[in-house]
Amino acid sequence: MKKKKILIADDEEFIRILLTEALKIYDYQIDVAENGVEAINYITKIPYDLVITDYMMPKMDGLELTRQIRAKYLSTPILIVTGYGPVHEFLKSGATACIMKPFSIFELQNMVKIILNN
Repeated sequence: MKKKKILIADDEEFIRILLTEALKIYDYQIDVAENGVEAINYITKIPYDLVITDYMMPKMDGLELTRQIRAKYLSTPILIVTGYGPVHEFLKSGATACIMKPFSIFELQNMVKIILNN
């Protein structure tokens, strides 16, 4: 079976590592980006099964990243992880789901499994 591909976009290295470690036990292929601009560069080269993004990032925030992904890649699920922010705007802009910080690793893992249907 083909590995599911996940892109994690977050400006905090600790969060990128945390999310990667929490999800790699499910044998996903995981790439990481430090901001929305870098994430867009990945997405134009690789089709992802899921994009997980923070809301507050330099260069391009998660809301703008969501809008740009949705404009070109209609079926790519997007999970926004945020400590604050306009959840209704995220969902209106095309995010599949949002998880509010602080979150449990179990909550994140379950949400990802639900989105990826596995």
